[in-house]
Amino acid sequence: MSSPWRGRIARWGLVLALGALSIQALRLALHKAFSIDEFQYAHAAWLVAQGQVPYRDFFEVHFPLVYQVLAPLFGVLGDDPLNVLALRAAMLVPLAGACAAVALINRREGRATALLAPVLLLAQPSFVRFATEVRPDALAIALFLGALAALWGRPATPARGFVAGALLVASAWGSQKVLFHGGAVGAVLAVDLALRRGRAPALVPSPRAFLSGAGAVLAAVAAYLTVSRSWAAWWQWCFVWAAGHQRGYPGFSPGKYLLPVLEEQPWLFTLAALGYSVSVRRWWQSGRARWSDAELLLLLAVPVTFGSYALQRAPYPYSLLPFLGVLAPFMARGVAEVFGWVGSPLARMAGAVALAVLLAVQGMRLEALLDGGGNTRQREVLARIATLTGPEDVAYDNSGGYVSRPHAHFYFYTDAYLRGAIASTLAREIPEALVASGCVLRVEDLRTSGLPPALRRFLDEHYQPLDGDISLWGQRYEAPEGRALEGRFLAVRDGRYFVEPEAVLTRGALFIDGTRVTEPEFTLPKGEHSVRYEGPGGPFHLLWLPRDGRRWTPRPGLPPTYSRLF
Repeated sequence: MSSPWRGRIARWGLVLALGALSIQALRLALHKAFSIDEFQYAHAAWLVAQGQVPYRDFFEVHFPLVYQVLAPLFGVLGDDPLNVLALRAAMLVPLAGACAAVALINRREGRATALLAPVLLLAQPSFVRFATEVRPDALAIALFLGALAALWGRPATPARGFVAGALLVASAWGSQKVLFHGGAVGAVLAVDLALRRGRAPALVPSPRAFLSGAGAVLAAVAAYLTVSRSWAAWWQWCFVWAAGHQRGYPGFSPGKYLLPVLEEQPWLFTLAALGYSVSVRRWWQSGRARWSDAELLLLLAVPVTFGSYALQRAPYPYSLLPFLGVLAPFMARGVAEVFGWVGSPLARMAGAVALAVLLAVQGMRLEALLDGGGNTRQREVLARIATLTGPEDVAYDNSGGYVSRPHAHFYFYTDAYLRGAIASTLAREIPEALVASGCVLRVEDLRTSGLPPALRRFLDEHYQPLDGDISLWGQRYEAPEGRALEGRFLAVRDGRYFVEPEAVLTRGALFIDGTRVTEPEFTLPKGEHSVRYEGPGGPFHLLWLPRDGRRWTPRPGLPPTYSRLF
């Protein structure tokens, strides 16, 4: 078979692999289980859609670009909590942009190597797992790679320079982490601009266009903070508080999540190391032209993105996204280098088969991310929230898991550091806020066990379990044998309530505020009410009647399944 035909077959094979991995990424986005952080980000996007401002109106410590980008979806689709699936689908757009960027970066390496870069990017479970989630990091790395790709573009044009500057600054507005690795790249560009003063050849072929793009995004950010009157709050929470959080958060070693990734797919990182070393040697051998070659920026991006991960107090696996993203072009170059060592067509064919097998293994690892039913149970919970409550009904958990319902307190989510730093505030203010806002629904999450004991007692007393994941407002009573029960019931809002079981009304006499209750359902105004029961001993409940009008029976002891760390 002639060389041109072998090249065409290789490229079509890569196109097919890219198509298969893209379909798998789509399946993951729609069906993989949601992590606890995604609900936090999705709820923040819904709040922005409601006209609220991060930092000023609700607690946030992340830069808000992903919320601003996703918020219009709620405006178009409405307040159904299941619309979080649309947010997941929308995150495929930056993932596609990241794939296009790594292909463009490798364009001068040849068509096959350019196509191989997005294939290997999508073949990494540790990348795709988080790049398909609702996360600031996923959007930020796509923009960062886009900026590098725009600087790569040849011939250089003012349009590409403008896009490069705009994307670089936008990536920083997407995540504070970009201030480290994007700042390093920006510093090199700034030095190049200062030394060359626009003279060619330069890392930024169109300095005015680049600065115009960066300035346009900076101006938009400044205008937003000014119009929303959130400069001070943004600085306080995203910098002052975040610095204290970084110092005080219970940390762990970078190896905790990095080493398993290295052990799972050593061949990919071996190829990346080979591709990086070959690229460094070739770049250095290019002579004085090396200092005006955009390759310098990509070579620099590898150590600084790794440093951005390793220097974090708590380097969770999603913080690896920038590092894994910039490695993808070098993984492809490593493959090209290996094939360059192979002379005979038979050996090349054997290498292609081996690569196909390795990609198939990666595909199976990606498929394993759907084990355990994926997000089926979570979709059921979200659908139930939509049935039980309306868009105006306040809900509570520690992560925003109700997605598109109002929260009760400024601190709608907390992490381990925050729960320790303001434990007394949470214990005092959250119960008051739940009552004042008329909060009727509570979602169980992983962080409940870390809440102050007084707050947990309030939650257990005033919210009864519909199942292991959802609790609704209500109280449990234990009638003593041989004497009347005297108690109080707090109606959290004006509305319909009911007694459960209904048989309590026939086997005894129930009085609320001195009036005997004769029907299982009744209306109460918001506030505290006296309760008296005369009859046989045993348990009963007074419960809020949900939006769908269906009475329910508390089911304590069921295991929670909705909230997951990753």
